[in-house]
Amino acid sequence: MNLTERKIKYLEPGKSRQIVWDNGGFGVQVTPEGEKSYVLEYRFNEMTKLIALGIYPDMSLDTARRQAVMAMAMVMQGKDPEKGLPAPEKIKADVSTTSQTPTFDQTPEKSKAYVPASQMPTFDQIREKASEKLDQIKGKASEQIEKIKASDTLSQFKEKAAAKLDEIKQRVEKKVTHSQLKSQPAENKIIPLDKNARAQQEKSKSAEKKAKVPVKKAEPASLKDTFGRVLDKSELKTLWLGLENSDMPLAHQLAVKLLIITAQRYEEVIPSRWADYDLGSKWWTIPEDLTKNGKKHKVPLADLALDLLRKIKELSGMSGVLFPAPGGMTPMDSKTLAEGLQRAQVRFGLKPFTLHDLQNSAVCQMLDNGIPESTLYRLLNQDEPAEFGKEVKKAKDSDLRKALEKLERQLPKSY
Repeated sequence: MNLTERKIKYLEPGKSRQIVWDNGGFGVQVTPEGEKSYVLEYRFNEMTKLIALGIYPDMSLDTARRQAVMAMAMVMQGKDPEKGLPAPEKIKADVSTTSQTPTFDQTPEKSKAYVPASQMPTFDQIREKASEKLDQIKGKASEQIEKIKASDTLSQFKEKAAAKLDEIKQRVEKKVTHSQLKSQPAENKIIPLDKNARAQQEKSKSAEKKAKVPVKKAEPASLKDTFGRVLDKSELKTLWLGLENSDMPLAHQLAVKLLIITAQRYEEVIPSRWADYDLGSKWWTIPEDLTKNGKKHKVPLADLALDLLRKIKELSGMSGVLFPAPGGMTPMDSKTLAEGLQRAQVRFGLKPFTLHDLQNSAVCQMLDNGIPESTLYRLLNQDEPAEFGKEVKKAKDSDLRKALEKLERQLPKSY
C-alpha cells in the first residue's frame, strides 16, 4: 500500500508485531502496545537486515522516506547503514540553509529547487542500480580469476608443491627404515655373557609379567558426537519469535515449533495422525511404521505442546493427519516445509540449518539443562551404548516429561 500520514495515524495494533510495507523495503512497524516506527529492510553482504529509521509521530513520513533513500544510497556504495545514518535534524538544517535538495541525477550546485520525496528515485530503482554495480564487480572478479589461471604463477606453484611433497615422502621413508632397524628380533641382539647381568635381566622380565597394566574403561559415546549444525539458545528464540513474521503458512510455522518442543524427527512429526495423540493423558504414541528402529515409541506432551496441538486442530479440521497437504487428506510434503524454512533463515540472518538440526538443537538445550544422556536416549527412541553398563539408572516416564518441561521453559510462551 502507498503510505500516507493519515493511513499511519489510523493503523490499529494487533496481537503481535506487524509491518505495513510501502515499497522497496520501506514500511511502518506497529507493536502490540500501539508504538509506531519507520523501518527499512535491505540486503547487505548476502544478509537481509531490518533497521529502524525513526519513531512516529516524532519523525514525519517525508523525512523517513529521505532517510530510507540515503540508507539505500549507502548500500550502493558498499556501506552498511546499520552502523549509522545522519540525524534527521541535520537533514532539515541543510534544507533550511541551502533551500536545495540534491537528487541522484543532479549535483548540489546544479539543483535549483526543493525536490519532494515523491519525485525522488524509488527503492526499486536504487536496487536495480545496486544489482548492476554488483554484476560489474562480479564480472571483473571472474576476469581476474581467469587471468590468474592462465598465468604461469599457478603452474610454478604446483611444481613447488610437488617438489615439497617428494621431500616430505623421503623424510618419512628414512624415519620408517630407522625405526625398523631399532625393532630387530631378540635373537639378533647381543646377549651379555655375564651371569649377574643375565640374572638381573630375567628378574626384570618376571617383574614385567607380574605387573598388571590397568585397562581403561571405554567412555560411552556422547549424543553430541553425532550432531551436525546445532542452534544455540538465542538462535532458537530468534527462530521461534520470528516465524509469525515470515512468509511461511501458519501450518508450517506450527509444524516447526512442534518439532522443537517434542525433540522428535521430522519424519515422525510431519506425517503423524490425530489417532496417535491422547491430549487427555498428555501422551503421543508413535507407531512402528514411522519410527526409525521399527519400535513403538511414547512421547510425553508438555503444556506448550498441547497449546500448539489445539491450534493445529483448528487448521486441520476433519483431516486425520495433523498437517494435511493443501486440498487433500494426505500429509504435507516435507520438502515444501524445508524450502520455506530456508527462506526464513535468510530473512532472520541465521546460518543455514536443516529440519533434522532442529531435533539436535532441542537435545543440546536439554543436555545444557542437566538432563542425563540415559534419559535422552530413551526420549529419542535409541538404544543406549554398551559402555553405559548396568549401573546407569534407566529413565522413567516421569523423567521424560521433566526433560521436555525444562525445554519448554527455555522457549517463549507465545505461539
